[in-house]
Amino acid sequence: MKCIVVSIIAIMTLYTSDVLSCTESKDPATVVQAELDAYNVHDVDLFASCYSSDIQVKDLRKNGLDLAGKEDLVKTYQFLKSVPEEYKVILEQRMVNGPIVIDYERLTGLGEKEEDRLVFAIYEVRDGKIKNVWFPPPL
Repeated sequence: MKCIVVSIIAIMTLYTSDVLSCTESKDPATVVQAELDAYNVHDVDLFASCYSSDIQVKDLRKNGLDLAGKEDLVKTYQFLKSVPEEYKVILEQRMVNGPIVIDYERLTGLGEKEEDRLVFAIYEVRDGKIKNVWFPPPL
């Protein structure tokens, strides 16, 4: 009986951890990691929970797409529900300075004839939510 209770508590802890929820931590690196983890399991709702309601996403690459608000974010990222399991982001490097998290990311699993893409993502985290994201052009 004791073993069952310990197992249930362990499972409950796992499902309420910062890895699976952005509402538990205000640490910028933890919030961004939870966002990346949600992206990689293709969970749009969990992914969106990492963002503030007034999220601003600026794609600074030529002809980039800008997003404003969580509703627009959720619509844009619906594609995650239909991509192959192999489609994910691999964190290559991360820098953190206060509320700013800069990730160098590898987008992989794009398809047989597609090469991985390397991108920078700059996140601003305030009060435990991602408030701004910028995607600068590649070097």
